[in-house]
Amino acid sequence: MTHAFSRQRVAGAHFARLPLRAAIIAVSLLTSVAQVQAQVQTQPGGVDAQRNSYQIAAGTLANALTDFAAQAGVTVQFKPSLTEGRQSPGLRGEYSVTEGFARLLQGSGLSIEQHGSRVYVLSAAGTDAALLAPLTITGQHAVHSPSAAAGSVVATTSAAGTKTGTPLIRTPQAVNVVTREELQQHGANNVSQALQYTPGLVSQYGNADVRHDWFTVRGFTPGRYLDGLRLPFGVLGYAQPKIASYGLERVEVFKGPASVLYGQNAPGGMINMVSKRPSVAPVREVYAEYGSYDAQQVGFDLGGALTDSGNLLYRLVGQLGESDSRVDYLNEERQFIAPSLTWLIGDDTQLTLLAQYQNIDSDGGGAQPALPASGTLYGGSAYGKLDADTFIGEPGFDRFSNEQMMAGWEFEHQLNEVWQLRQNLRASRVDTYTQRVQAYSMISPTVLARYAWAFPEDSTTFTVDNQAIARFATGSAEHTLLIGADYQHEDATYDEHFQGTSVSPIDLSTLEYSGDAVKPPLTTRREQDRYQAGLYLQEELQLAGWTFNLGGRYDLAKADSKTTDVLAGTSSTVDQDDEAFTGRFGLVYEFANGIAPYASYSQSFAPTAGVGTDGNALKPTEGEQYELGVRYQPASGSSLWTLSVYDLTQQNVLTRDLLTNVRSQTGEVRVRGMELEGKMALRRGLDASVSYALTDSEITRDGNPTVEGNEQPFVPNKQGSAWLNYVVQSSALRGLGLGGGVRYIGKSYGEVANNFESPSVTLFDAVLSYDVGALSQSLEGAQLSLSANNIMDKEYVSYCISSTGCFYDGGRVVTAQVKYNW
Repeated sequence: MTHAFSRQRVAGAHFARLPLRAAIIAVSLLTSVAQVQAQVQTQPGGVDAQRNSYQIAAGTLANALTDFAAQAGVTVQFKPSLTEGRQSPGLRGEYSVTEGFARLLQGSGLSIEQHGSRVYVLSAAGTDAALLAPLTITGQHAVHSPSAAAGSVVATTSAAGTKTGTPLIRTPQAVNVVTREELQQHGANNVSQALQYTPGLVSQYGNADVRHDWFTVRGFTPGRYLDGLRLPFGVLGYAQPKIASYGLERVEVFKGPASVLYGQNAPGGMINMVSKRPSVAPVREVYAEYGSYDAQQVGFDLGGALTDSGNLLYRLVGQLGESDSRVDYLNEERQFIAPSLTWLIGDDTQLTLLAQYQNIDSDGGGAQPALPASGTLYGGSAYGKLDADTFIGEPGFDRFSNEQMMAGWEFEHQLNEVWQLRQNLRASRVDTYTQRVQAYSMISPTVLARYAWAFPEDSTTFTVDNQAIARFATGSAEHTLLIGADYQHEDATYDEHFQGTSVSPIDLSTLEYSGDAVKPPLTTRREQDRYQAGLYLQEELQLAGWTFNLGGRYDLAKADSKTTDVLAGTSSTVDQDDEAFTGRFGLVYEFANGIAPYASYSQSFAPTAGVGTDGNALKPTEGEQYELGVRYQPASGSSLWTLSVYDLTQQNVLTRDLLTNVRSQTGEVRVRGMELEGKMALRRGLDASVSYALTDSEITRDGNPTVEGNEQPFVPNKQGSAWLNYVVQSSALRGLGLGGGVRYIGKSYGEVANNFESPSVTLFDAVLSYDVGALSQSLEGAQLSLSANNIMDKEYVSYCISSTGCFYDGGRVVTAQVKYNW
């Protein structure tokens, strides 16, 4: 297990708040782009003057080109459509870069041009070189950039699993990747929809929550990251940013403990979202859509080169939208803008500035209301069935707002042929305000007592991750050594306004609102200042088909929490100092036929706020996981299958004795399971995915013996999904796309007592699309689509956390979209 211990200073000790280390970077970018002039510049003594030995396996042309570029230490860029359906016999022998590319492209009808000393752009013979998005590849042993466009529903690398871009086939833990292409195929409008076909993951309250994305991965709430850096959380989790899926290139789910690379995390895993980035080629996209509940949205995605030399690149992504919802009186307005700029300082150095701003306003409180179990989960109530549109708050009182700002940079420098230096940094500010009238308890067969509640929360966060990566060989063994030091600081405040059941009850048989809700007085203020500083080391060794992964990390975590009883005029302070060592060991063997079995052991830790019965600070929770798995990726690279089995345990879980109401850390939770995922680009225009998860969760120890043996909340016992998408490539129907999927979610519970069981449900989704450019070349770039999530409009309760805390899922959502690329 992890080795962790705590020290405490109670009341009176003051922790000076650290100022925000970086101000929000103002980034102003032009929305027009100058065309990049294709120039071939082969410089004497440059990268093309060397002849090296290459071994490129036979397979798809796309994989052959990118593998060759990786070994040559250059960048190759191309539109995925150029290489679709093309195969390569591979390459063996000594070649210069130009000779190698020419040999790989022989007979393909394609040509390649050099831009600068290390960038090569593929094009059809006789056309200008252009591409959709770059693959940034540096260093002799570099691999495909995990932040670039995958060009397919099949991702071969991950930014999260090792931080070094190791191919998934050589990663000794399960990683699920949803690419931009898959997001588009499914018509996903938020991160919850993006991940609904991912095994072992559930969205706790469906996809109808405007405020936040709440997930469970392998039985636990995952850490949420953007571009490898932890996102703000706040004191109680309300000051979390809502990430716009349109601004993302991909979403990655790293399963199991991730503390060895990221520090404090729950053992179930983490979610890493990867932002869209500047590209050499012009990116010009605008769209408009209209959908269910009068949803209206427009957006744009613009990018390309700002200079003729291509050393300054930009990307500007934006959205503007508004919508009602299936719940009465609940709506939202949203504005999102995300500029970014890349400066290619030289052949070996680049700096990317990333920023985003989003504002959300929602009448109705930002989410579907919690409803009584009677009339939703259970029938037989005196007031009949409560439909999914039921609103038990107060119109005009319930509201929610979220303003979030984030800015930072990613810096890379290739020091020499062995060492690469990186720094990822971000400053964030999130301000949320929630004001709602919520259910309290049933005071008669039809009358529900309610209470008014307001809880603004804000968070200011600074995080930085410094990395040094060495790629070298000793004899026949190849090494990738990662040395890292990261730091996170978050300063958050939570204010609670509460005054008992100060709102008139509501009769659920008539749903007549009282109109007497007023904002309660401020009763409690919680202020929390916390930081984490970590040092980590990871070695990846490749030898004769084997990949060994060994990592270790040491963390210092500090949290100073002050709670003020405003009405009583008293306050208490708890200062916690935790430290922990976590490790990971994994090995993979890659057979020549594309089968790669793996095994791993990994650890996690997460600080627990508060004081135990002995007056001492609570210990961090500790987690460990054993995982066995096998991946299969054919030489063509057109599919990737992953099968994994795991056994993970979390200890020092906080529990509460129901008789004495005393909290203690006597708890232990164990989750065992099996997960299967397959993603396939079967042929031109035909893509498919399948997934299945079997999960057995158990509370093995608890301060309340009646809970022992129960299942962990928000963990379906079974999940399964399948998706098929086909775009007609020829005939009069060319350009017509048809997609459809089915999702099965097994039964689960919403609380540890297991009193409220949500039954299993099967849902269907569908997409119809048409590439208008198939009609005429003058219409090239125009696309139409119609997507339907939960097309049968299945009404079901996703979870019940109490007798008055049941939540409906979002219901059917149909969206029509017109998009234009030029």
